[in-house]
Amino acid sequence: MKIHHSPLTRRQLLAVLAALAAPLAPTVARAHSYKLGDIAVGHIWASAPESGEGVAVYGPILNRGDGAAQLTGASTPAAEQVRIRMATEGEEHWVDSIDLEPGKPLALAPWRQHLWLTDVKRELKEGDAFELLLDFGQAGTLTVQVEIEPEGGH
Repeated sequence: MKIHHSPLTRRQLLAVLAALAAPLAPTVARAHSYKLGDIAVGHIWASAPESGEGVAVYGPILNRGDGAAQLTGASTPAAEQVRIRMATEGEEHWVDSIDLEPGKPLALAPWRQHLWLTDVKRELKEGDAFELLLDFGQAGTLTVQVEIEPEGGH
């Protein structure tokens, strides 16, 4: 059986490289990185939404432990609801959790799993930030800062 892999776009490659490099970068350069036990979270960002749209949230996560871990949800005072959205081959659907395999970086990205905020409570524009509580189930919760940035910068 022959398996066909489509080539990564430049954007996909940069996101994967950022996810791999984030845990290795010096502490000073990682002003927006976080840790919860064996779970490392890199710079979390979103693009400013178009009027009336939801907000997609992206960034790298790494399970440095030996056992399984999961991102089971998130919440924020900036929106009524945060869900995990899966985008594959142009189709979208919602999932209850994201498995974090030990030692394998995961990038929350437009072409795969990412967080989706609906019913945003205030206008978000470039330069703004808001808190997001990530729920890692049994591992606990972690509050991160989401930076609103230009999408082309990632």
